[in-house]
Amino acid sequence: MYAGVIFRNSRGFFSGALCTRTGRGFSLEAELAAILHSIIYAHAQGWRFLWVESDSSLAVDTVQKKTPLIPLRLRGLWG
Repeated sequence: MYAGVIFRNSRGFFSGALCTRTGRGFSLEAELAAILHSIIYAHAQGWRFLWVESDSSLAVDTVQKKTPLIPLRLRGLWG
């Protein structure tokens, strides 16, 4: 399973993209992996503001609230 991310600037123009292999798992894990990898990438680029959109409101809520739903294998990314 893979997760892909597209980055756009504040005006909606393409700024970059990334794809990461998430391995086997549930769709929620793929969504969470995409969000966490995008946060790490944005931080490395020095981007201070990030607007996350996903078709999984559960994944976005999980990251926003730091709930214990983040799978153990992804918690190392969370920090």
